[in-house]
Amino acid sequence: MNYRLLGIDLDGTLLCPQGEISRDNLDAIGDAQDAGLTVVPCTGRSWRESRLVLDHVPGLGVGVYVTGSTIADTATGQTRHFTAFEPDTAAGLIDLLKDEPEAVLAFREHNRVGHEYLVTGNGELTDNSKWWFKYTGAIVKTQHDVTPGDLEHTLRISMVATGSRTPDLLQKVNERFPGQVEAHGFAAIQSPNPDKAVHILEVFPPGVDKWHGLTRVADDMGLSASQVAVIGDEINDIAMLQAAGCAIAMENGADAAKQHAAYVTKPNHDHGVAHAIRQILDGNW
Repeated sequence: MNYRLLGIDLDGTLLCPQGEISRDNLDAIGDAQDAGLTVVPCTGRSWRESRLVLDHVPGLGVGVYVTGSTIADTATGQTRHFTAFEPDTAAGLIDLLKDEPEAVLAFREHNRVGHEYLVTGNGELTDNSKWWFKYTGAIVKTQHDVTPGDLEHTLRISMVATGSRTPDLLQKVNERFPGQVEAHGFAAIQSPNPDKAVHILEVFPPGVDKWHGLTRVADDMGLSASQVAVIGDEINDIAMLQAAGCAIAMENGADAAKQHAAYVTKPNHDHGVAHAIRQILDGNW
């Protein structure tokens, strides 16, 4: 086995459709760790949002959170590194989106500012967002008007909207900030019995993605990209699937993610992470 580091996405990958980690997946992670692999969660969730499931996984050290903008200790949430917007850019993004029907969500480095989500703009907070904040215990601050001085240590600007509107919002951001941000949209985690599917528009500082975060972990370990294996399913996993020595996509994943993977494992409802780890440990992948 040539790999020393294994980055695993959470939603749609490690987690089953019910949002839990199966016993098969937990056992396989333990086997990977016993074989000398360092397992690192690589997720769009924050540390606090990830604790709901990662507290059940022994042996984890650092994690790559908020799509690579944060590297934090998985046990304590202490941030080891983060990449933030220039405050003027964050303010410009909020100004661009503030009159949309939905509230703008500025995610911030909570160890520095004391909260995670700053809810702003003229739109309303969606029911899905309200449910997510309650479900995860997120620390939320509401402030209608913001200036660049209010936006130090902002890691992500996002909006939860209907899937039909997300492409237009994405185009709007890219046209206003060409080459200056990393932006994408995908289906959100749904609240129970949702009336309609919603999507998340996420915008990050330039160069920020999961591979950006995972590379820092690999560098600290003295590892090259060829010694890193990754498993993911979504648009925000493409950067690490493109760059890692072993790139594995979930069968249930987005077509765009599977197109950039060397291998496709079983779906998340059928312990796909466990299957992928077995293939790695057996030397097949």
